[in-house]
Amino acid sequence: MGRKFFGTDGIRGLANQFPMTADVAMNLGRALVAHFPKRGSTFRALIGKDTRRSGYMFESALAAGINAMNGDWVDTSD
Repeated sequence: MGRKFFGTDGIRGLANQFPMTADVAMNLGRALVAHFPKRGSTFRALIGKDTRRSGYMFESALAAGINAMNGDWVDTSD
């Protein structure tokens, strides 16, 4: 069995220190598209973030992973 990163409050840690890195966020985006069944023709995710600077890094990396797997995402700040 692999390592467990999700707790009751999601993935926790300090920004730019494992597991809170852009690489982990991008791989998470890829895994979401691969794991969850598609409803219709395209996987869609809603990405929310708080106001810390690291939120923009994680949002971009997560979106990049979703895009890499031909998924679609919506930014909550729009």
